[in-house]
Amino acid sequence: MSTYRFRKNAEIGKLEAETDSYLDFCFYETDVYKGILNFDSSEKNPDFTKRIIVGRTGSGKTALLKQILKDNAIKVHETIEAENTVFEHINNNVFISSLIEKGIDLRVFYKSLWLHILLVNVINQLHRSSYSSFFEKMANIVTLGRKGYNATLANEYIDKFKDNFFNDDVIEEITNKVQAELSAKTGFSGSELAAKGSEANTQKIQRETSSYVSKELIRKQKELIKVLKSEFSNEKQIRIVISIDDLDKSWLSSSEIRYDFINALLEAFRELLDIKSVKVLISIRTDIIMGIYKNSLRQEEKDQSLIYPISWNRKEINAILDKRINHLVKNQYQAAVNVTMDDVFDFKVFGQSATDYIIDRTMLRPRDAISFVNQCLSKCDGDVKLNENIVIEAEEEFYSLRKQALIKEWLSIYPHVKDYLDALAYIGHQKFSISSLSAQESKNALNYLLDKNSAYADEEHNSRVLDFEELLKVWFAIGVVGIDKSEHIKIYSSFEKPYLDITDLRKDFLIHPLFFRA
Repeated sequence: MSTYRFRKNAEIGKLEAETDSYLDFCFYETDVYKGILNFDSSEKNPDFTKRIIVGRTGSGKTALLKQILKDNAIKVHETIEAENTVFEHINNNVFISSLIEKGIDLRVFYKSLWLHILLVNVINQLHRSSYSSFFEKMANIVTLGRKGYNATLANEYIDKFKDNFFNDDVIEEITNKVQAELSAKTGFSGSELAAKGSEANTQKIQRETSSYVSKELIRKQKELIKVLKSEFSNEKQIRIVISIDDLDKSWLSSSEIRYDFINALLEAFRELLDIKSVKVLISIRTDIIMGIYKNSLRQEEKDQSLIYPISWNRKEINAILDKRINHLVKNQYQAAVNVTMDDVFDFKVFGQSATDYIIDRTMLRPRDAISFVNQCLSKCDGDVKLNENIVIEAEEEFYSLRKQALIKEWLSIYPHVKDYLDALAYIGHQKFSISSLSAQESKNALNYLLDKNSAYADEEHNSRVLDFEELLKVWFAIGVVGIDKSEHIKIYSSFEKPYLDITDLRKDFLIHPLFFRA
Protein backbone atom coordinates (compact mmCIF):
# COMPACT_ATOMS: atom_id res chain seq x y z
CA MET A 1 0.00 0.00 0.00
CA SER A 2 1.06 3.58 -0.65
CA THR A 3 2.84 5.40 2.16
CA TYR A 4 2.41 8.81 0.54
CA ARG A 5 0.38 11.38 2.43
CA PHE A 6 -0.44 14.69 0.84
CA ARG A 7 -1.39 18.07 2.19
CA LYS A 8 -4.84 19.37 1.36
CA ASN A 9 -3.46 22.01 -1.02
CA ALA A 10 -1.37 19.49 -3.00
CA GLU A 11 -2.04 19.40 -6.74
CA ILE A 12 -0.49 18.16 -9.96
CA GLY A 13 -0.85 21.46 -11.79
CA LYS A 14 -3.38 24.10 -12.73
CA LEU A 15 -6.17 23.50 -15.22
CA GLU A 16 -5.27 26.54 -17.33
CA ALA A 17 -2.00 26.36 -19.26
CA GLU A 18 -1.36 30.06 -18.68
CA THR A 19 -0.94 29.50 -14.92
CA ASP A 20 0.27 25.89 -14.86
CA SER A 21 3.75 25.84 -13.29
CA TYR A 22 4.00 22.08 -13.92
CA LEU A 23 3.83 22.49 -17.67
CA ASP A 24 7.50 23.20 -18.28
CA PHE A 25 8.58 20.15 -16.26
CA CYS A 26 5.85 17.75 -17.29
CA PHE A 27 5.04 18.61 -20.91
CA TYR A 28 4.34 15.52 -23.02
CA GLU A 29 5.72 15.81 -26.55
CA THR A 30 3.19 14.44 -29.02
CA ASP A 31 3.50 13.87 -32.76
CA VAL A 32 1.50 17.08 -33.26
CA TYR A 33 4.10 19.04 -31.30
CA LYS A 34 6.97 17.54 -33.28
CA GLY A 35 5.15 18.07 -36.56
CA ILE A 36 4.54 21.76 -35.96
CA LEU A 37 8.21 22.29 -35.15
CA ASN A 38 9.19 20.63 -38.43
CA PHE A 39 9.72 23.38 -41.02
CA ASP A 40 10.80 20.99 -43.78
CA SER A 41 8.57 21.95 -46.71
CA SER A 42 9.63 19.05 -48.96
CA GLU A 43 7.52 16.05 -49.86
CA LYS A 44 9.21 14.19 -47.01
CA ASN A 45 7.04 16.21 -44.64
CA PRO A 46 3.41 15.99 -45.83
CA ASP A 47 2.27 17.71 -42.62
CA PHE A 48 4.10 20.97 -43.35
CA THR A 49 0.86 22.83 -44.15
CA LYS A 50 -0.89 21.75 -40.95
CA ARG A 51 -1.36 24.94 -38.94
CA ILE A 52 -4.92 24.79 -37.50
CA ILE A 53 -4.79 23.12 -34.08
CA VAL A 54 -8.25 21.72 -33.37
CA GLY A 55 -9.36 20.13 -30.11
CA ARG A 56 -12.08 19.97 -27.51
CA THR A 57 -12.00 22.05 -24.33
CA GLY A 58 -9.17 20.82 -22.12
CA SER A 59 -7.37 18.90 -24.85
CA GLY A 60 -4.18 20.94 -24.44
CA LYS A 61 -4.27 23.41 -27.35
CA THR A 62 -2.98 26.35 -25.34
CA ALA A 63 -0.37 24.23 -23.58
CA LEU A 64 0.86 23.05 -26.98
CA LEU A 65 1.23 26.60 -28.30
CA LYS A 66 2.85 27.78 -25.10
CA GLN A 67 5.56 25.12 -25.33
CA ILE A 68 6.10 25.62 -29.04
CA LEU A 69 6.81 29.29 -28.45
CA LYS A 70 9.35 28.34 -25.76
CA ASP A 71 11.13 25.75 -27.87
CA ASN A 72 14.72 26.61 -28.79
CA ALA A 73 13.99 25.68 -32.40
CA ILE A 74 11.68 28.70 -32.65
CA LYS A 75 13.83 31.81 -32.44
CA VAL A 76 11.12 34.34 -33.25
CA HIS A 77 7.46 34.29 -32.31
CA GLU A 78 4.55 36.67 -32.15
CA THR A 79 1.09 36.31 -30.62
CA ILE A 80 -1.95 38.00 -32.13
CA GLU A 81 -4.85 38.82 -29.81
CA ALA A 82 -7.93 38.51 -31.98
CA GLU A 83 -10.21 40.31 -29.53
CA ASN A 84 -8.03 43.39 -29.26
CA THR A 85 -7.29 43.72 -32.95
CA VAL A 86 -9.85 42.92 -35.62
CA PHE A 87 -12.84 41.76 -33.60
CA GLU A 88 -13.10 44.70 -31.22
CA HIS A 89 -13.18 47.07 -34.17
CA ILE A 90 -15.72 45.28 -36.36
CA ASN A 91 -17.95 44.51 -33.38
CA ASN A 92 -18.12 48.16 -32.26
CA ASN A 93 -17.97 50.06 -35.54
CA VAL A 94 -21.31 51.76 -36.32
CA PHE A 95 -20.83 51.62 -40.09
CA ILE A 96 -19.97 47.91 -40.13
CA SER A 97 -22.84 47.12 -37.75
CA SER A 98 -25.26 48.94 -40.03
CA LEU A 99 -24.08 46.96 -43.07
CA ILE A 100 -24.50 43.71 -41.13
CA GLU A 101 -28.01 44.82 -40.16
CA LYS A 102 -28.79 45.44 -43.83
CA GLY A 103 -27.73 41.86 -44.61
CA ILE A 104 -24.54 42.82 -46.48
CA ASP A 105 -22.12 39.87 -46.69
CA LEU A 106 -18.84 41.21 -45.26
CA ARG A 107 -16.79 38.02 -45.22
CA VAL A 108 -14.43 39.24 -47.92
CA PHE A 109 -13.95 42.47 -45.94
CA TYR A 110 -13.16 40.54 -42.74
CA LYS A 111 -10.63 38.53 -44.75
CA SER A 112 -8.89 41.71 -45.92
CA LEU A 113 -8.66 42.99 -42.33
CA TRP A 114 -7.18 39.68 -41.18
CA LEU A 115 -4.73 39.70 -44.09
CA HIS A 116 -3.48 43.12 -43.04
CA ILE A 117 -2.98 42.04 -39.41
CA LEU A 118 -1.12 38.91 -40.53
CA LEU A 119 0.97 40.84 -43.07
CA VAL A 120 2.07 43.38 -40.45
CA ASN A 121 3.23 40.60 -38.14
CA VAL A 122 5.02 38.73 -40.94
CA ILE A 123 6.77 41.89 -42.16
CA ASN A 124 7.88 42.73 -38.63
CA GLN A 125 9.51 39.32 -38.27
CA LEU A 126 10.99 38.99 -41.77
CA HIS A 127 12.32 42.53 -42.13
CA ARG A 128 13.33 43.12 -38.48
CA SER A 129 14.39 46.70 -39.07
CA SER A 130 12.80 50.16 -39.06
CA TYR A 131 9.49 50.83 -40.76
CA SER A 132 11.05 53.59 -42.86
CA SER A 133 13.68 51.18 -44.23
CA PHE A 134 10.88 48.77 -45.18
CA PHE A 135 9.07 51.49 -47.12
CA GLU A 136 12.36 52.43 -48.85
CA LYS A 137 13.08 48.82 -49.76
CA MET A 138 9.60 48.41 -51.23
CA ALA A 139 10.07 51.54 -53.34
CA ASN A 140 13.39 50.16 -54.63
CA ILE A 141 11.77 46.82 -55.46
CA VAL A 142 9.25 48.63 -57.64
CA THR A 143 12.07 50.20 -59.70
CA LEU A 144 13.68 46.78 -60.24
CA GLY A 145 10.60 45.55 -62.13
CA ARG A 146 11.21 41.89 -61.42
CA LYS A 147 8.81 39.24 -62.68
CA GLY A 148 6.75 36.91 -60.51
CA TYR A 149 4.83 39.63 -58.73
CA ASN A 150 3.38 43.09 -59.30
CA ALA A 151 5.43 45.27 -56.95
CA THR A 152 3.61 48.40 -58.09
CA LEU A 153 0.27 47.09 -56.84
CA ALA A 154 1.84 45.96 -53.57
CA ASN A 155 3.41 49.37 -53.07
CA GLU A 156 0.13 51.12 -53.89
CA TYR A 157 -1.44 49.27 -50.98
CA ILE A 158 1.39 50.23 -48.63
CA ASP A 159 1.33 53.89 -49.71
CA LYS A 160 -2.44 54.07 -49.26
CA PHE A 161 -2.17 53.22 -45.56
CA LYS A 162 1.43 54.31 -44.96
CA ASP A 163 0.74 56.62 -42.03
CA ASN A 164 -0.89 53.89 -39.94
CA PHE A 165 0.30 50.74 -41.71
CA PHE A 166 2.00 49.24 -38.65
CA ASN A 167 -0.29 50.47 -35.87
CA ASP A 168 -3.79 49.59 -34.64
CA ASP A 169 -5.38 52.66 -36.22
CA VAL A 170 -5.02 51.09 -39.66
CA ILE A 171 -8.12 48.92 -39.16
CA GLU A 172 -10.25 52.02 -38.68
CA GLU A 173 -8.52 53.73 -41.62
CA ILE A 174 -9.27 50.78 -43.92
CA THR A 175 -12.90 50.83 -42.80
CA ASN A 176 -13.19 54.58 -43.38
CA LYS A 177 -11.76 54.25 -46.89
CA VAL A 178 -14.24 51.47 -47.68
CA GLN A 179 -17.08 53.69 -46.45
CA ALA A 180 -15.83 56.65 -48.53
CA GLU A 181 -15.46 54.52 -51.66
CA LEU A 182 -18.93 53.03 -51.22
CA SER A 183 -20.41 56.49 -50.84
CA ALA A 184 -18.70 57.61 -54.05
CA LYS A 185 -19.63 54.50 -56.05
CA THR A 186 -23.25 54.19 -54.91
CA GLY A 187 -24.07 57.89 -54.56
CA PHE A 188 -25.23 57.34 -50.99
CA SER A 189 -23.89 59.32 -48.06
CA GLY A 190 -22.51 57.52 -45.04
CA SER A 191 -25.82 57.86 -43.20
CA GLU A 192 -27.76 56.68 -46.26
CA LEU A 193 -25.52 53.64 -46.54
CA ALA A 194 -26.37 52.81 -42.96
CA ALA A 195 -30.09 53.42 -43.33
CA LYS A 196 -32.62 50.81 -44.35
CA GLY A 197 -33.24 50.94 -48.08
CA SER A 198 -34.75 49.03 -50.96
CA GLU A 199 -33.60 45.59 -51.98
CA ALA A 200 -32.07 47.07 -55.13
CA ASN A 201 -30.04 49.55 -53.08
CA THR A 202 -28.87 46.75 -50.77
CA GLN A 203 -27.75 44.71 -53.76
CA LYS A 204 -25.87 47.69 -55.15
CA ILE A 205 -24.08 48.23 -51.82
CA GLN A 206 -23.24 44.51 -51.68
CA ARG A 207 -21.87 44.53 -55.21
CA GLU A 208 -19.74 47.63 -54.70
CA THR A 209 -18.47 46.43 -51.31
CA SER A 210 -17.29 43.11 -52.70
CA SER A 211 -15.80 44.75 -55.79
CA TYR A 212 -13.84 47.38 -53.88
CA VAL A 213 -12.47 45.00 -51.26
CA SER A 214 -11.46 42.45 -53.87
CA LYS A 215 -9.76 44.90 -56.24
CA GLU A 216 -8.32 47.51 -53.92
CA LEU A 217 -7.46 45.46 -50.84
CA ILE A 218 -7.16 41.70 -51.31
CA ARG A 219 -5.67 41.79 -54.82
CA LYS A 220 -2.93 44.16 -53.66
CA GLN A 221 -2.41 42.29 -50.40
CA LYS A 222 -1.79 39.11 -52.37
CA GLU A 223 0.84 40.87 -54.47
CA LEU A 224 2.53 42.07 -51.28
CA ILE A 225 2.63 38.47 -50.06
CA LYS A 226 4.37 37.46 -53.31
CA VAL A 227 6.94 40.23 -52.77
CA LEU A 228 7.57 39.09 -49.20
CA LYS A 229 8.05 35.51 -50.36
CA SER A 230 10.49 36.47 -53.12
CA GLU A 231 12.43 39.35 -51.58
CA PHE A 232 12.22 38.98 -47.78
CA SER A 233 11.80 35.30 -47.00
CA ASN A 234 14.52 32.67 -46.97
CA GLU A 235 13.81 29.03 -46.07
CA LYS A 236 17.13 28.93 -44.22
CA GLN A 237 16.08 31.83 -42.02
CA ILE A 238 15.32 31.36 -38.37
CA ARG A 239 11.94 29.75 -37.84
CA ILE A 240 9.11 32.18 -37.20
CA VAL A 241 5.82 31.33 -35.51
CA ILE A 242 2.81 33.64 -35.27
CA SER A 243 0.03 32.26 -33.08
CA ILE A 244 -3.64 33.08 -32.48
CA ASP A 245 -5.20 31.39 -29.45
CA ASP A 246 -8.20 33.32 -28.11
CA LEU A 247 -10.85 32.21 -30.58
CA ASP A 248 -12.90 30.30 -27.98
CA LYS A 249 -13.24 33.06 -25.41
CA SER A 250 -16.57 34.32 -24.11
CA TRP A 251 -16.36 37.60 -26.06
CA LEU A 252 -16.78 35.62 -29.27
CA SER A 253 -19.37 33.02 -28.32
CA SER A 254 -22.20 35.55 -28.00
CA SER A 255 -21.49 37.38 -31.25
CA GLU A 256 -23.65 36.80 -34.32
CA ILE A 257 -20.66 37.28 -36.62
CA ARG A 258 -18.40 34.77 -34.83
CA TYR A 259 -18.43 32.15 -37.57
CA ASP A 260 -17.91 34.67 -40.39
CA PHE A 261 -15.09 36.26 -38.38
CA ILE A 262 -13.21 33.00 -37.78
CA ASN A 263 -13.90 31.69 -41.26
CA ALA A 264 -12.32 34.87 -42.67
CA LEU A 265 -9.18 34.17 -40.61
CA LEU A 266 -9.02 30.62 -41.93
CA GLU A 267 -9.29 31.99 -45.46
CA ALA A 268 -6.70 34.71 -44.87
CA PHE A 269 -3.93 32.62 -43.34
CA ARG A 270 -3.98 30.21 -46.30
CA GLU A 271 -2.58 33.02 -48.45
CA LEU A 272 0.64 32.95 -46.40
CA LEU A 273 1.41 29.22 -46.70
CA ASP A 274 4.02 29.81 -49.40
CA ILE A 275 6.23 31.85 -47.06
CA LYS A 276 8.17 28.79 -45.90
CA SER A 277 10.01 30.34 -42.96
CA VAL A 278 6.79 31.51 -41.28
CA LYS A 279 4.07 29.42 -39.69
CA VAL A 280 0.81 31.06 -38.64
CA LEU A 281 -0.72 28.76 -36.01
CA ILE A 282 -4.40 28.98 -35.18
CA SER A 283 -5.84 27.24 -32.12
CA ILE A 284 -9.57 26.60 -32.31
CA ARG A 285 -12.09 24.55 -30.38
CA THR A 286 -13.70 21.60 -32.17
CA ASP A 287 -17.28 22.78 -31.62
CA ILE A 288 -16.47 26.19 -33.13
CA ILE A 289 -14.99 24.84 -36.35
CA MET A 290 -17.88 22.37 -36.57
CA GLY A 291 -20.23 25.36 -36.25
CA ILE A 292 -18.47 26.95 -39.23
CA TYR A 293 -18.94 23.79 -41.28
CA LYS A 294 -22.54 23.45 -40.12
CA ASN A 295 -23.27 26.97 -41.36
CA SER A 296 -21.90 25.98 -44.79
CA LEU A 297 -19.17 28.61 -44.72
CA ARG A 298 -16.47 26.22 -45.92
CA GLN A 299 -15.95 22.62 -46.96
CA GLU A 300 -14.37 20.24 -44.46
CA GLU A 301 -12.38 18.28 -47.03
CA LYS A 302 -10.56 21.43 -48.18
CA ASP A 303 -9.18 21.92 -44.68
CA GLN A 304 -7.87 18.39 -44.16
CA SER A 305 -4.32 19.30 -45.20
CA LEU A 306 -4.32 22.26 -42.80
CA ILE A 307 -5.67 20.73 -39.59
CA TYR A 308 -3.89 19.05 -36.70
CA PRO A 309 -6.66 17.44 -34.62
CA ILE A 310 -5.61 16.89 -31.01
CA SER A 311 -6.66 13.61 -29.45
CA TRP A 312 -5.23 11.42 -26.71
CA ASN A 313 -5.24 7.73 -25.87
CA ARG A 314 -5.19 6.08 -22.45
CA LYS A 315 -1.45 5.42 -22.56
CA GLU A 316 -0.69 9.09 -23.19
CA ILE A 317 -3.04 10.33 -20.46
CA ASN A 318 -1.43 7.84 -18.07
CA ALA A 319 2.03 9.13 -19.06
CA ILE A 320 0.95 12.73 -18.38
CA LEU A 321 -0.31 11.76 -14.93
CA ASP A 322 2.90 9.82 -14.22
CA LYS A 323 5.00 12.89 -15.06
CA ARG A 324 2.93 15.16 -12.84
CA ILE A 325 2.66 12.76 -9.91
CA ASN A 326 6.42 12.23 -10.08
CA HIS A 327 7.02 16.00 -10.04
CA LEU A 328 4.69 16.47 -7.07
CA VAL A 329 6.26 13.67 -5.02
CA LYS A 330 9.82 14.78 -5.74
CA ASN A 331 8.97 18.33 -4.70
CA GLN A 332 7.21 17.21 -1.52
CA TYR A 333 9.46 14.34 -0.47
CA GLN A 334 12.71 15.22 -2.29
CA ALA A 335 12.61 11.62 -3.52
CA ALA A 336 15.32 10.36 -5.85
CA VAL A 337 13.31 7.46 -7.29
CA ASN A 338 10.75 8.10 -10.01
CA VAL A 339 7.18 7.62 -8.86
CA THR A 340 4.19 6.73 -11.06
CA MET A 341 0.44 7.13 -10.78
CA ASP A 342 0.11 3.45 -9.84
CA ASP A 343 2.61 3.91 -7.01
CA VAL A 344 0.48 6.60 -5.39
CA PHE A 345 -2.97 5.25 -6.30
CA ASP A 346 -2.06 1.65 -5.49
CA PHE A 347 -5.54 0.42 -4.58
CA LYS A 348 -8.75 -0.60 -6.27
CA VAL A 349 -12.03 1.24 -6.71
CA PHE A 350 -15.02 -1.05 -7.11
CA GLY A 351 -12.61 -3.84 -8.07
CA GLN A 352 -10.80 -1.79 -10.73
CA SER A 353 -7.34 -0.27 -10.38
CA ALA A 354 -7.65 3.33 -9.19
CA THR A 355 -5.62 4.62 -12.14
CA ASP A 356 -7.89 2.90 -14.68
CA TYR A 357 -10.98 4.02 -12.78
CA ILE A 358 -9.85 7.67 -12.90
CA ILE A 359 -8.82 7.59 -16.57
CA ASP A 360 -12.11 5.89 -17.53
CA ARG A 361 -13.98 8.86 -16.11
CA THR A 362 -12.07 11.44 -18.09
CA MET A 363 -12.86 12.20 -21.70
CA LEU A 364 -9.22 11.41 -22.46
CA ARG A 365 -8.21 15.04 -22.19
CA PRO A 366 -5.30 16.23 -20.04
CA ARG A 367 -7.38 18.82 -18.19
CA ASP A 368 -9.92 16.17 -17.14
CA ALA A 369 -7.22 13.89 -15.75
CA ILE A 370 -5.46 16.70 -13.88
CA SER A 371 -8.76 17.93 -12.48
CA PHE A 372 -9.85 14.50 -11.17
CA VAL A 373 -6.51 13.81 -9.49
CA ASN A 374 -6.53 17.31 -7.96
CA GLN A 375 -10.01 16.62 -6.56
CA CYS A 376 -8.65 13.43 -4.97
CA LEU A 377 -5.67 15.25 -3.47
CA SER A 378 -7.93 17.98 -2.09
CA LYS A 379 -9.48 15.33 0.20
CA CYS A 380 -6.14 14.68 1.85
CA ASP A 381 -5.12 16.45 5.05
CA GLY A 382 -1.56 15.29 5.62
CA ASP A 383 -2.62 12.23 7.64
CA VAL A 384 -5.05 10.21 5.56
CA LYS A 385 -3.62 8.14 2.73
CA LEU A 386 -5.33 8.13 -0.64
CA ASN A 387 -7.94 5.37 -0.71
CA GLU A 388 -11.06 4.12 -2.45
CA ASN A 389 -13.45 6.32 -0.50
CA ILE A 390 -11.49 9.44 -1.37
CA VAL A 391 -11.68 8.66 -5.11
CA ILE A 392 -15.43 7.94 -4.91
CA GLU A 393 -16.07 11.19 -3.05
CA ALA A 394 -13.85 13.17 -5.43
CA GLU A 395 -15.69 11.69 -8.41
CA GLU A 396 -18.93 13.38 -7.35
CA GLU A 397 -17.29 16.79 -7.34
CA PHE A 398 -15.41 16.04 -10.56
CA TYR A 399 -18.71 15.05 -12.23
CA SER A 400 -20.26 18.36 -11.26
CA LEU A 401 -17.28 20.31 -12.63
CA ARG A 402 -17.24 18.36 -15.91
CA LYS A 403 -20.97 18.75 -16.41
CA GLN A 404 -20.72 22.52 -16.04
CA ALA A 405 -17.72 22.59 -18.39
CA LEU A 406 -19.66 20.64 -21.04
CA ILE A 407 -22.62 22.99 -20.75
CA LYS A 408 -20.35 25.98 -21.24
CA GLU A 409 -18.54 24.32 -24.16
CA TRP A 410 -21.67 23.43 -26.14
CA LEU A 411 -24.12 26.16 -25.17
CA SER A 412 -23.63 28.23 -28.33
CA ILE A 413 -24.51 25.26 -30.55
CA TYR A 414 -27.05 23.55 -28.27
CA PRO A 415 -28.84 26.21 -26.16
CA HIS A 416 -30.69 23.46 -24.26
CA VAL A 417 -27.59 21.35 -23.60
CA LYS A 418 -28.16 21.27 -19.83
CA ASP A 419 -31.57 19.70 -20.35
CA TYR A 420 -30.11 17.17 -22.79
CA LEU A 421 -27.54 16.13 -20.19
CA ASP A 422 -30.18 15.86 -17.47
CA ALA A 423 -32.41 13.75 -19.74
CA LEU A 424 -29.65 11.14 -19.88
CA ALA A 425 -30.54 10.20 -16.28
CA TYR A 426 -33.71 8.50 -17.57
CA ILE A 427 -31.69 5.83 -19.38
CA GLY A 428 -31.29 3.06 -16.82
CA HIS A 429 -28.73 0.89 -18.63
CA GLN A 430 -25.15 1.95 -19.29
CA LYS A 431 -24.98 -0.23 -22.41
CA PHE A 432 -27.95 -0.11 -24.74
CA SER A 433 -29.19 -0.08 -28.30
CA ILE A 434 -32.21 1.85 -29.50
CA SER A 435 -34.14 -1.38 -29.94
CA SER A 436 -33.16 -2.71 -26.50
CA LEU A 437 -34.42 0.33 -24.60
CA SER A 438 -37.86 0.04 -23.16
CA ALA A 439 -40.37 2.40 -24.71
CA GLN A 440 -40.77 3.93 -21.27
CA GLU A 441 -37.07 4.86 -20.92
CA SER A 442 -36.85 6.75 -24.19
CA LYS A 443 -40.30 8.25 -23.61
CA ASN A 444 -39.29 9.47 -20.15
CA ALA A 445 -36.20 11.19 -21.55
CA LEU A 446 -38.28 12.99 -24.18
CA ASN A 447 -41.04 13.83 -21.73
CA TYR A 448 -38.48 15.41 -19.44
CA LEU A 449 -37.50 17.78 -22.25
CA LEU A 450 -41.13 18.50 -23.02
CA ASP A 451 -41.80 19.35 -19.38
CA LYS A 452 -38.73 21.61 -19.22
CA ASN A 453 -39.66 23.58 -22.32
CA SER A 454 -43.24 24.35 -23.18
CA ALA A 455 -42.50 26.55 -26.20
CA TYR A 456 -39.69 26.30 -28.74
CA ALA A 457 -38.23 28.70 -31.25
CA ASP A 458 -35.58 26.24 -32.39
CA GLU A 459 -36.71 23.69 -34.98
CA GLU A 460 -33.72 21.44 -34.31
CA HIS A 461 -34.58 21.40 -30.60
CA ASN A 462 -38.18 20.53 -31.48
CA SER A 463 -36.99 17.48 -33.39
CA ARG A 464 -34.94 16.29 -30.41
CA VAL A 465 -37.91 16.59 -28.10
CA LEU A 466 -40.01 14.40 -30.39
CA ASP A 467 -37.44 11.94 -31.73
CA PHE A 468 -35.16 9.89 -29.46
CA GLU A 469 -32.69 9.24 -32.29
CA GLU A 470 -32.12 12.99 -32.66
CA LEU A 471 -31.49 13.30 -28.93
CA LEU A 472 -29.05 10.39 -29.09
CA LYS A 473 -27.11 12.21 -31.82
CA VAL A 474 -26.60 15.17 -29.47
CA TRP A 475 -25.44 12.90 -26.64
CA PHE A 476 -22.85 11.42 -29.00
CA ALA A 477 -21.71 14.80 -30.34
CA ILE A 478 -21.01 16.23 -26.88
CA GLY A 479 -19.27 13.04 -25.75
CA VAL A 480 -21.52 11.57 -23.05
CA VAL A 481 -22.51 8.56 -25.18
CA GLY A 482 -20.19 6.48 -27.35
CA ILE A 483 -20.45 3.52 -29.71
CA ASP A 484 -19.76 0.21 -27.97
CA LYS A 485 -17.84 -1.64 -30.68
CA SER A 486 -16.30 -4.34 -28.48
CA GLU A 487 -14.98 -4.97 -24.99
CA HIS A 488 -11.87 -2.91 -25.71
CA ILE A 489 -13.08 -0.50 -28.42
CA LYS A 490 -15.38 2.38 -27.48
CA ILE A 491 -15.81 5.15 -30.04
CA TYR A 492 -16.63 8.61 -28.75
CA SER A 493 -17.05 11.71 -30.88
CA SER A 494 -13.89 13.24 -32.30
CA PHE A 495 -12.87 15.69 -34.99
CA GLU A 496 -12.69 12.81 -37.45
CA LYS A 497 -16.11 11.48 -36.41
CA PRO A 498 -18.06 14.31 -34.79
CA TYR A 499 -21.56 13.01 -35.40
CA LEU A 500 -23.53 9.78 -35.68
CA ASP A 501 -24.30 8.59 -39.16
CA ILE A 502 -27.66 7.04 -40.00
CA THR A 503 -25.89 3.69 -40.23
CA ASP A 504 -24.74 4.04 -36.60
CA LEU A 505 -28.23 4.17 -35.14
CA ARG A 506 -28.63 0.39 -35.05
CA LYS A 507 -25.36 -0.12 -33.17
CA ASP A 508 -24.80 -0.64 -29.46
CA PHE A 509 -24.11 2.43 -27.32
CA LEU A 510 -22.40 3.11 -24.02
CA ILE A 511 -23.06 5.96 -21.60
CA HIS A 512 -19.75 7.47 -20.54
CA PRO A 513 -18.78 6.07 -17.10
CA LEU A 514 -18.73 9.54 -15.53
CA PHE A 515 -22.22 10.37 -16.81
CA PHE A 516 -23.93 7.09 -16.03
CA ARG A 517 -25.49 7.99 -12.69
CA ALA A 518 -27.89 5.09 -12.13
